[in-house]
Amino acid sequence: MNYEEKIDKYVTEICSELEAARKKHPEFPHDVIHAVSIMAEEAGESVQAANNCMWEHGKVSDLKTELEQTAAMCIRCLINL
Repeated sequence: MNYEEKIDKYVTEICSELEAARKKHPEFPHDVIHAVSIMAEEAGESVQAANNCMWEHGKVSDLKTELEQTAAMCIRCLINL
């Protein structure tokens, strides 16, 4: 898969994650502290998944999922600015 194909694939997956998050949690904080805190929680879960991949034979698919969720929350923060 080339670079452009990867971009298309991950943008599509992030958009799917964003839509799933909006359906599950339709309300999202409009104050930046709470919004970014939610995004930071997802980023922390990404770090945990990366550590698991590195040190505990964790699955790369779990890391991918957490990174997509983090990206989706970044977008939600941007939308709600």
